[in-house]
Amino acid sequence: MKQANRKLALALACCAIFAAVAGSPAWVSAQTPLDSVPAVPDSGAASAAHLAPTRAGIEPAPIAWNETSDVSTPATLTCGADAGGVALRRVAVGAVFVGGNAALYSYFKRAWWSGERSDGFFFRSDWDENFRDQDKMGHLFGGYHLARFGDALLRGACISRGHATAWSAAYAAAFQLQIEIWDGMYEKYGFSYPDLLANSVGTGIAVLHAVRPETRAIKPTISYSRTAAMRNADNIPGELRPSLDYSGQTYWLSADVEALLPPAAKTYWPSFLRVSAGHSITDWIDPRTGASLRAKRRILLTVDFDAEKLPGENRVWKTIKRQLGYIHLPSPALQLSPDFEGIKWYR
Repeated sequence: MKQANRKLALALACCAIFAAVAGSPAWVSAQTPLDSVPAVPDSGAASAAHLAPTRAGIEPAPIAWNETSDVSTPATLTCGADAGGVALRRVAVGAVFVGGNAALYSYFKRAWWSGERSDGFFFRSDWDENFRDQDKMGHLFGGYHLARFGDALLRGACISRGHATAWSAAYAAAFQLQIEIWDGMYEKYGFSYPDLLANSVGTGIAVLHAVRPETRAIKPTISYSRTAAMRNADNIPGELRPSLDYSGQTYWLSADVEALLPPAAKTYWPSFLRVSAGHSITDWIDPRTGASLRAKRRILLTVDFDAEKLPGENRVWKTIKRQLGYIHLPSPALQLSPDFEGIKWYR
């Protein structure tokens, strides 16, 4: 138990250090703008016309470049703000990370860690249980978005692309590690290294998207529709809640087909259509008795609508569209297993 407490302290310390770095004004003069732009053109001429690429909900901002480095010139400080403004942003972002960690810990403490404590810290390999690894899909999705939002927040605080990517990945890893450590102290759960692996895969995808923008053509999305068991949760035993309503969750890998096609073929594909492959499960909770069932895996294919291609270029609206793009909208689907069938309207 002492070793577990030391691990927990280390994870929390990582989060605190991360927040402190995000809030530190010491980096003000050494950071690049919201997003990196291409290297200075071969001509060597400085340009104030470059615009940082749009990503993760942060819009372009004008940038003036030093001819010999990737650091903005004193004339136009990072993110279009003076040193005081940058410092304020970083303090705010640090507060968001610390406050978010505290709020989520409080939720998990009530929802998950209120049962019987184990005799000692223990590990658990929970592959292929009754819910058929659907929880691992949720861990992957969570790791991805923790890193993605962390990266966006740090960019907004004028942290350079490389630092933002590294620190956001570290935060996502530390945050999810502390959850597994706490799980290892409770009889019902245990430290799940499969969960930790899924967390890391999700975080890795976010890092890949950050360093190789072309890979964003394929991204994770989610859809959710309450099951009969969830609708009857008040009348059945157990602690069923949306996060455990695995049968109502579908996790997708969604492909922007137009972006993947060669230039000559792009005109033949509607830009607003994506192709997605999904994983869900049949009922794992009996909706009448609440008993646990052995679920079957559901593998699905669908052509779905890309919310990012909705018309309108307003800055706020573009941010909304981008976030909606991570939600799989209802669409026709083809179920490949456990039974082959067409679904007119899959939610």
